[in-house]
Amino acid sequence: MLNKLFALAPVVLLAACASLTQEQCETGDWSSIGYNDGVEGRSESYINQHRDACGEYGITPDVNAWLAGREQGLKQYCTRPNAYQLGRSGDELNPVCRTDVDALKLANFYGLRYYELDQMIVEARDEMNTYIEALASDDGSLSPEIRQFYLGRIHELQYNISLWEAEKVKYAVMPN
Repeated sequence: MLNKLFALAPVVLLAACASLTQEQCETGDWSSIGYNDGVEGRSESYINQHRDACGEYGITPDVNAWLAGREQGLKQYCTRPNAYQLGRSGDELNPVCRTDVDALKLANFYGLRYYELDQMIVEARDEMNTYIEALASDDGSLSPEIRQFYLGRIHELQYNISLWEAEKVKYAVMPN
């Protein structure tokens, strides 16, 4: 039974990785497919995944239509607001943009830093709540040293959170 599962694993993985369905390959609206790939910030080499996916059905992509559509989609992807929003979601800008690269990288950095600070604050609050709950539910079994450690760590986390929240304000909006 286990051998059968291992034998099927590559097939399942390949199916899960296919960039297009058979219907999408057969419809062949390559300009729209390229546009969507551009909006997603996919590189020119991504056409190879489509070529592989559609090759299984005997279909060859229209590379020129795909490239033209991708260029139009990149106009949506390669904008400062999009670069910033990608960062706010924790995603780095893909290196597919050819204009305003420095401005796009800066906008993405601001978004990424905001995301990073937000994650640090969430983790610190979670840790702080763990200590607060432990202290609140203490039935006298915690040693004075542990209690003091928890109180000190809570104070440290509160301080860090206030610093990170202040810094987060700087990155809350896209740079000019």
